[in-house]
Amino acid sequence: MRSVIRWLLLQFNFNHRRRQLDVSVLWPICKEIAHDLDHARTAFALHAFKDPAWRALGEEEIARRVDALS
Repeated sequence: MRSVIRWLLLQFNFNHRRRQLDVSVLWPICKEIAHDLDHARTAFALHAFKDPAWRALGEEEIARRVDALS
């Protein structure tokens, strides 16, 4: 049981780090390339809704976090 809990914690931590990396690297690139903020958010959302690290949050949470990007 402990090994299952440890594995779950590692998965959560790994996904969290992957999402942080996306926000710190991919988001600025989306903003730089896009014509406006809405297009940048759309591009980022297309990635987030396909990425398992983001999908683990659920659709509503992904949408909330993408909408909060500025």
